[in-house]
Amino acid sequence: MKKRIGSLFLALALACALFVPALASSGNSTIYLLAVNDKMCDLPGDVRPVAVNGVIYVPYSTFDRSTTGVDLGVYYGISTEQRPILTLYALSGMLTFDVKMGVCTDNLENIMNFHAVDRNGIPYVPAAAVCDFFGLKYSFLPTTDRGTLIRITSASASMSDNLFFDSAKNAMSYRYNLILQSQNPQPTAPAATASPAPTATPAPSAAPGSKRNVRVYLAVEAYRASQDLSAYYANYSDIRALFLYTPDSLAARAGEVRRAVAAGHAVGLVVTGTAEEARQQLARGNELLGHIARINTHIVSAPAELVGGLEAEGWVCWQSNVSGSDIMGSLDAKRAVGYVNAPLSPAGAGQLLSALRTAGYDVRLPLETELG
Repeated sequence: MKKRIGSLFLALALACALFVPALASSGNSTIYLLAVNDKMCDLPGDVRPVAVNGVIYVPYSTFDRSTTGVDLGVYYGISTEQRPILTLYALSGMLTFDVKMGVCTDNLENIMNFHAVDRNGIPYVPAAAVCDFFGLKYSFLPTTDRGTLIRITSASASMSDNLFFDSAKNAMSYRYNLILQSQNPQPTAPAATASPAPTATPAPSAAPGSKRNVRVYLAVEAYRASQDLSAYYANYSDIRALFLYTPDSLAARAGEVRRAVAAGHAVGLVVTGTAEEARQQLARGNELLGHIARINTHIVSAPAELVGGLEAEGWVCWQSNVSGSDIMGSLDAKRAVGYVNAPLSPAGAGQLLSALRTAGYDVRLPLETELG
C-alpha cells in the first residue's frame, strides 16, 4: 500500500472544487444521482450524493454490496460506542474516519487531507478521494435536464461513462422527476367557502382505466421467432423492447441484431445448463455481440436455479411475470410492474403494442439500469 501524501489529496480536493465551482452555494438546486458500475442506485432513506464546499460526498452505504447489489471490493464497519467511527477497508488498505472529530487516517496511521461529514446521522465520505485511495474510478457527469450523475466504478464495470450515460438517460429522468416532485409537492386546494356550490358531475382526476402508473418492460425471445420482429416494432417508434438471443443463434441473426440495436432496443442473452456452462455461454455470447454490433450485455434469461448465482456475479436476470395468450388480461392485474414475454408472431406483436399504447401503459426500455 503506497502512502498517500498530503499534496496529492490537496490537489484532488482543489480539482473537485474547480470541477463543481458553484455547487456549494447552490443549496438544493442541484440534484445528484448515483450509479455504481453499470447500475443506477437508490440508497435506503432516499439519501443521495451531496456537495460540501465544492466537494462531492457520498453516503458510506455506496460501498456496501448488500445495499447496492454491486461488489466494489470495499467493505465497511461502524462503531458508535464512544463516538461515530467509520472504517472502509479493502485488500489494498484501510481508511478510518472519526466522524465527530473530522479526522481520517489510513492503515499506516497517516493523517489524510480529507474527512467524513455527518448528514442526519449518516456518515458521508468524499467520493473522489476515497475512490482514488481504493483504486476505483470517480466520474462527475452533469446534465442540463436530469441533474448530475455521480458514477463510481471498479475494473469489473463493462460500460464506459459515455455508453452508460446514454443507456441510463431514461432511468435518470425517471429518478430526477420523482425527486423534483418530492421537493415541489402540489399545493393543497383551498377550502371551500360557505357559499353552496352548484350541483355538477365531478370530473375524473384521471382517465378511467388509465395505466400510466404501471411500468411495462417487453422482452422478445427473438431466437425463437421465424421472422425479424424488429421491423414490426419499427411501426411503434415510442416502444422499445429487450431482444433475447442464445449465443448459438447470434451468427445467423447478425443483421437482425444490428437492426435492433440501431433502433434503440436492448439485447440480452439466453443461457441453459449448469452454472459453469452458463458462464461459458455468456462469455461466448458477449464476444459475438462485440463482433456483430460492438456491444456487450449484462442482461440474461436463465433457468430459475441459476438466477441467484448469476445476480451475485453482477448479471441482471430477466424474469417475466406476464406471458401466454391473455397478456392484456394478465397485465390488468398488475399494479406496479409488468415484465412481459411478447408474442412471437407479427400479428400478435402488433396487437400487443397497439393495446399497450391505447391503454396508456408506461412502457420502458428494459435497460440493465432499469431491471437491476
